[in-house]
Amino acid sequence: LEGSGEVNFVYSVMQSSLQYWVRLNASSPVLTYKDAQTDGVSPMDAPCPAAPSPSAVYRFTATSSPNCVQSSCDYFLGIRTNDNDPTYLDFVLEGSATGWIGVGFAPNPAMASADVLGCVVQISGGVAIVDAWNNAGGHSNVRDTIQNVCPHSASYSNGRIQCVFSRQIITNDTAQDVPMNGSYYLLYG
Repeated sequence: LEGSGEVNFVYSVMQSSLQYWVRLNASSPVLTYKDAQTDGVSPMDAPCPAAPSPSAVYRFTATSSPNCVQSSCDYFLGIRTNDNDPTYLDFVLEGSATGWIGVGFAPNPAMASADVLGCVVQISGGVAIVDAWNNAGGHSNVRDTIQNVCPHSASYSNGRIQCVFSRQIITNDTAQDVPMNGSYYLLYG
């Protein structure tokens, strides 16, 4: 039969913003929250703050052009301190894309050693919010061992991706997350 071969189904389960598992398949072990890991990726262990309101004002914004508004920019990034927990930053990423949008925080103008936060359109049409790392060896967007993001909302409609999430300013993942209170080059994609 032409095109025959093995088909592997991979899926994610989200019980809440604190309990989720990614890249599961039929051979995955039964998971509980305490051992919620698949392929070395685990959810963060800190509680998530309340989501920002839809009318939240983002103190820092970066856009694809100076005069565009969030809903019409090819790329929009907004960052603000969370109202309920000042140890967290709230992010909104929105743009015209078919696969993903993201922002990287790098110690230099290259992409190496960048902490990357992004929104990825899944095959199902849903959107995953990911915490990734561009390591010094040039491997880009390797998922962090610990996913230090609190997903609040994510959507993909009419060629536009939008996601809202929070992240601690300083996480316990010193190997793959940069402290958000430092100075970095911002990389948009």
